[in-house]
Amino acid sequence: MENTQGNFYSIQFDEWKKWYIELTKSQIGVLMYIKLADSYGNGARIKASKIAEELKITKRAVNSAIEVLASKGLLPDWYKNYLTSKNNIEMTIRDRMKEELGGAVEVVTAVGRIDLLTTTEIIEIKEINDWKEALGKLLAYSSFFPEHNKRIHLFGRLDLSKLATAQATCKEFDITVTFEEA
Repeated sequence: MENTQGNFYSIQFDEWKKWYIELTKSQIGVLMYIKLADSYGNGARIKASKIAEELKITKRAVNSAIEVLASKGLLPDWYKNYLTSKNNIEMTIRDRMKEELGGAVEVVTAVGRIDLLTTTEIIEIKEINDWKEALGKLLAYSSFFPEHNKRIHLFGRLDLSKLATAQATCKEFDITVTFEEA
């Protein structure tokens, strides 16, 4: 038997069989992508949009699969830590903005939860790479509060080109875009 060179994730037959029975095709694909993309658990930052693009499925399907995989305890620890850190940043910013501006967080609508709803603004908070997702959500939420101003508050590592594109695009929809490094 030859020694195999390179990175790999060893999967046991019983493990695969269990996944095949319990998970959907998308969930198996996302799980294998995450496990194989960083088979040594070095903590690679793998975004849902990258997984979606490479597996030719929607980002929504990836996020849904990640939710199921997390609930079943199938995600590697390093990936859970990555998700937690990103979500914690968003929640910290949201809570700070609530203290500054007032309002309510996670306001339920028929199409999803508004990150922050003040007396005058609907605010969606997202990492800068997810600005298009924020735009779609905000447009959907605004139909429930047409009298409110719309704002996307972005965070992350500053990318002037990306920020300028987001601001120019959102201006067409009368949406203000703000940013902070985090």
